[in-house]
Amino acid sequence: MSHIWHGLLGVGMAGLFLLGVLLVFLSCLAVIHPELFVVEAATVVTGLLLIAAPWLLGFSGTASAALTAWIAGAVAVVTGLATLPGSVALYRRIVPPQPTEHLLSG
Repeated sequence: MSHIWHGLLGVGMAGLFLLGVLLVFLSCLAVIHPELFVVEAATVVTGLLLIAAPWLLGFSGTASAALTAWIAGAVAVVTGLATLPGSVALYRRIVPPQPTEHLLSG
């Protein structure tokens, strides 16, 4: 669908498409398992890759494709960072910290 918007073809389109699919997958996984804080961290990394994608994949000259990547990346980074503390707190409630005394007494 985004090809209609930006008209990008080749490696840039494939990279943008794959990062978008990864972002959708991570979002679905975060909804299904909100305690997996690593998913939120992966969302932030994917967002940063989306922000860097126009330069890494060589389509920074195509304004609409670059804007699509930058906006989607910024939304992913902000959303991932905003939901990370809640995921960590939920994880800590489900999996309490284990005592480390047995490691030191050995």
